[in-house]
Amino acid sequence: MSTTDTPEAYRQRYFELKAHAQESNARRPSASRHTNPRVIPGEEIRTAEDIPAGWYWTTAIKRGTTLRIINPAATGGVSVLIWNADDTSERFNPADTIKVQWTARIGAGKLLLSDMGRVLASITDDSCGMHDCVAGGSTPESNARKFGAGANVRNTRDNFLLAAGKLGLGPRDVGPCITFFAPVTTDSTGRFVWRDDALKPGDHVDLRAEMNLLMALSNCPHPLAPVSHSPEHAVQAVVWHSLTAQEDDPFRYATEEAVRAFENTDAMFSNGRSGS
Repeated sequence: MSTTDTPEAYRQRYFELKAHAQESNARRPSASRHTNPRVIPGEEIRTAEDIPAGWYWTTAIKRGTTLRIINPAATGGVSVLIWNADDTSERFNPADTIKVQWTARIGAGKLLLSDMGRVLASITDDSCGMHDCVAGGSTPESNARKFGAGANVRNTRDNFLLAAGKLGLGPRDVGPCITFFAPVTTDSTGRFVWRDDALKPGDHVDLRAEMNLLMALSNCPHPLAPVSHSPEHAVQAVVWHSLTAQEDDPFRYATEEAVRAFENTDAMFSNGRSGS
């Protein structure tokens, strides 16, 4: 093995590319400064639902509409899966979402990317800023470790299997998710830890659909959330009419990586197909 093929050489190359991307992107206008209306005009609302503690919800939303997830009681996590409604083999890819954007801090101004390098949704507003793309949602096993083997507490994995069936999908369509309102960080040893002081009642996040989407939400606490975050409170989902990303949209040009992802997405609609 040559010195250019060693793990350390690849690691050094990664940090060089990351530094170059961050330096280049720092000169671009920041999309994270964009804000949506705090109160959505009633005439723009398409759907408004309460998702009870421990339960799930599914929806189909058109390109150019926005899903606002509201966390009134600062519960410890709302997990989300996303599929391309026109081709459900394309789905949210948390690894690429992190890798392509050079950060695991996915919040305002960032994109949720598919496994095809396209933009499923843009995070156009975010009052929390603490979301997890790494640890995944709760499972029967994580609930057993947290609550005890006999505890009857719903979990995100089973919720997503039920949600997939409701959407005409199956277990193979249930992949890794993003969990919003999940303040997961690392300690000095590199272990994942939960910041229990990071959530505020009433936090929200806005996801603007950049293609036609199927979505599943699970209102179950993150696996690392303290037992005190056991599911007790509903969260709210509001689908409202926003706008498709325009040519001068700040999210489209926020980074070099965003430009490429939007170019890949635009190609889907170049034949005149519309999400409206």
